[in-house]
Amino acid sequence: MQLEPPRGMRDFYPEDLELRDRIFKAWADAATKYAFQHFEPPVVETFELLARKAGEEVAQQIYHFEDKSNRQLALRPEVTPSLVRMISARQQEIVFPAKWWTIGQCFRYERMTRGRKREHFQWNLDVVGERSVLAEAWILACVTHALRTLGLGPNDVRIHVNNRQVVAHLLCELGVPQEQHVDVFMVLDKKDKMPVETLKQMLVEKGLTAKAADDVMDRLGGPLTQGPAAEDVRRLLDLAESMGFGEYLQFDSGIVRGLSYYTGTVFEGFDAGRRFRAIFGGGRYDNLFGDLAGVSRPAVGMGFGDVVIGEILAELKGFAPAKPKVAVCVGMFDEALSQAAARVAAGLVAAGIQTDLAFSAGKPAKFFSYADRRGARFTVFLAPAELEQGAAVVKEMATGEQTKVPLDSLAAWLNARLDTP
Repeated sequence: MQLEPPRGMRDFYPEDLELRDRIFKAWADAATKYAFQHFEPPVVETFELLARKAGEEVAQQIYHFEDKSNRQLALRPEVTPSLVRMISARQQEIVFPAKWWTIGQCFRYERMTRGRKREHFQWNLDVVGERSVLAEAWILACVTHALRTLGLGPNDVRIHVNNRQVVAHLLCELGVPQEQHVDVFMVLDKKDKMPVETLKQMLVEKGLTAKAADDVMDRLGGPLTQGPAAEDVRRLLDLAESMGFGEYLQFDSGIVRGLSYYTGTVFEGFDAGRRFRAIFGGGRYDNLFGDLAGVSRPAVGMGFGDVVIGEILAELKGFAPAKPKVAVCVGMFDEALSQAAARVAAGLVAAGIQTDLAFSAGKPAKFFSYADRRGARFTVFLAPAELEQGAAVVKEMATGEQTKVPLDSLAAWLNARLDTP
């Protein structure tokens, strides 16, 4: 039997879940505070829904299969198409602008590098039915709230913002036909992952002249220009200042995002030292509802994966799994006391106390060793002599202090002490 999970997939041992749960909690708390509504689409969708963006890299990475009824299905590589499907299915019942969030597992068959697996959990925030830049600002305010909860301030994470139309204007100035813009965006999205000369060659392969490719790469990174798209960026930066997260944001004309459905504002979050891949990204996708469902709706969204942020918290913030902790562990001297031990443990659980039960009887030293490995704060050990008196010996593991406590007041005795850190 192979003991490793399939390549690119992850096992989560108990100690691994401590970090993941911390990340998930920060995400969920932020989304709730900013009044986003929770939704959950299925992991499996129709292949047709997910494969509409032909030619994009993600379209080649879909885990695609046929079920026993010959239906073409796929594991979702992203959540946005599912959101479009769900909102479109009940559009008459939904209050717009809709503010929705979810944490979903996504799958992509792609080349693995640091910070990239073939599955990951992704926090999605979307605002549907609003053209105002306030929608982008509200999403980024929520994101920075989660970052602060995780201990990551503006000196740790920078959010690079741009507008695809700013770059489109630049491309038009350089003589790049509009029909080639999406292909150029796909190449530019790789600018932090490949050498500049490689990117120029890729642009030439997409149909640009060598001079146009040189000009595009040379002009990226310039200052914010004039025009409606640039004003949207300025408005977003001003709103960020007003809402208290302006220090996180910076304009970056090189940010374009790789998915073709983005139409306006785009953004990506990176660690300040740029040692890791992008932490999250998103932008405005005003045409996707019309393309998929036939009803046009403005929308903006964000996807925030768990892999890179986990690496950052572990490496930059020194997060390490804590020793397991259990409030109380119940044990017994011999098997004849197993029913009494089970009854005591169940009574403590019913009283709201986190309780572990040692299933095997044994001498006190063996039991205390088990309880210590489980991180128990208190132990309750049942032995014949004390049990005949209707009592048990309770030990506080940190101090070694032992107390004989009547069983009928055991829960109250423990609760009084567990309330004290």
